[in-house]
Amino acid sequence: VMAVWQFQIELVPKAVAEANSLRAGMVLTEEQRESVVWWKDQRLPVTLLRDVEKMLPSGKTWSKDLEVLGSLETSCLTILREGESLVEVQFRFDLREVAVELLETAVQFSRDLQCWLISEDGKVIEPGLSALKDEIRESSAFQFVKDPLSFISRLK
Repeated sequence: VMAVWQFQIELVPKAVAEANSLRAGMVLTEEQRESVVWWKDQRLPVTLLRDVEKMLPSGKTWSKDLEVLGSLETSCLTILREGESLVEVQFRFDLREVAVELLETAVQFSRDLQCWLISEDGKVIEPGLSALKDEIRESSAFQFVKDPLSFISRLK
C-alpha cells in the first residue's frame, strides 16, 4: 500500500515490451500490464544495484521474496521475486522530500538495465529525467504534496 505522497514507477525490459508490440508513449491497459511476463529469464546485475544502494541503503521487508533498497514509507527500489525468478522492479519516490539525485539515479539505473518505465496510469515512458519529472508533475501524489487541502476537497 502506498502513501498518498508517493509516486511509483515500474521498470520493464524494453526488449520484452517491444516483443509485445508496445512502444514508448502508449498507455497500457490493466490487462496488458498483468498479462506480459516482463522479467522472465532476466537478471539484475549486482553491480547496477550498488549505485542505487549508495542512495537507498538496504531496507526492511516482510517477505523473503521482496528486496527493498530504501524505505517503503518514503523512497525505495523494490525487487519482487518468486523463487529465483524476477517478477517486478519498481521505484517509489516520496514527493515530500525527493532529491533530484535520486531521480537521476533511477533514470540511469533504468537505462543501464535497458528498461522503459511505466507510470501508475500505465503510460510507457523512455527513461529520461525530464520525462520522469513531467510524469511526476501530473501525478496525484504531486497534486497532494503541492496543495493537500485542495487535493482533499477534490476527492469525490
